Amino acid sequence: MSERTLITLLKVVFSPLYLLMRLIEEVSGEGRWYRRQRRVMVTERPPLADAEYLRAQGASADDAALWLAVRRSMAESCGLPSEAIRPQDSLADLWRMQWLGPDLMDLVFRLERSLGLKIPRAAVEERFCGGWPDEFGQFAADLVRVLRSLRGPRS
Repeated sequence: MSERTLITLLKVVFSPLYLLMRLIEEVSGEGRWYRRQRRVMVTERPPLADAEYLRAQGASADDAALWLAVRRSMAESCGLPSEAIRPQDSLADLWRMQWLGPDLMDLVFRLERSLGLKIPRAAVEERFCGGWPDEFGQFAADLVRVLRSLRGPRS
């Protein structure tokens, strides 16, 4: 069986499940909330360039790649362009924009892929065992601290 045929077959088999999930999303109001939130973040406020984001976070040049990787990974998991995420954005809203809700491990997998770095789950979970910060900027700062400790000293 060719790859194209298999994909078509899977689409046919799983389309009723997809439609049911979309119906539940619309009835619950989550679909409308997501579209409104995305519109506000993407079109109703100007994009925040990477350089401005780094300046707002007080990021050092050595850590710039880590800060941007955290921002891009969160944006990717929420279906947003990275320039739409600001340090003062509510972390609860960003978690809600993820299809399956707060998924720290998905974010860690994305970071591992983008940085080419193995991130021990225990290190990340330990950092957030006391709960989530309110704003994305503090969350990113906490993650950058974990990533910096894994990267080791720079020469």
